[in-house]
Amino acid sequence: MKKRTAGFTLLEVMISIALLSLILVIMAGAMRLSYSSVNKGEAKMTYLERLRAAFSLVDEQIQSAIPLTRQDDEQGRLFFEGSADRVRFASNYSLIGGKNGYVIVTYAARPADNGTTAFDIEENTVGVDNQRQVRLLEGLSAVRFEYFRKENEFEGTAGEWVATWTDDLLFPRKIRVTLTFPDRKIAFTVPVRSGKVKT
Repeated sequence: MKKRTAGFTLLEVMISIALLSLILVIMAGAMRLSYSSVNKGEAKMTYLERLRAAFSLVDEQIQSAIPLTRQDDEQGRLFFEGSADRVRFASNYSLIGGKNGYVIVTYAARPADNGTTAFDIEENTVGVDNQRQVRLLEGLSAVRFEYFRKENEFEGTAGEWVATWTDDLLFPRKIRVTLTFPDRKIAFTVPVRSGKVKT
């Protein structure tokens, strides 16, 4: 009877190589999956941070809206335009310029290049020809504005939400912005805190 010498048979080497290859394939797949998950997570965090920043900026600027009237306008008509896809008002807070002073602000839903809708802001400093535009959000299905109308502060007085602002002697009490994404809808309501200002 022959005594077996130390070493591996060809079959044992082939099985070892096959097992090692299988382990390497599994590890590579797991690493690819984790890398993809990290990238998706970072992209989502960046997007959510941009959304939060846009909400915060819009909230601050709408709360700083000023119901301007002209000195020579005896009827006291206010400078405010509002429709379902666009709102224009005066504010003492500039998102773009970062300076004090009155700016005319326009928020608008506009078509984007890829067939979606974008949420844009335009600003123009009162008395200066310096219109600036910034795209706050893109990839939306729709942007909608609504306005809360209430004539006085009495408790029993009811208010109503309207899609178009037609009253040039009143200023809206609140503005609701609804952003529709392909997979969800987000609505936020901003109170307008202001009193009449003569220009």
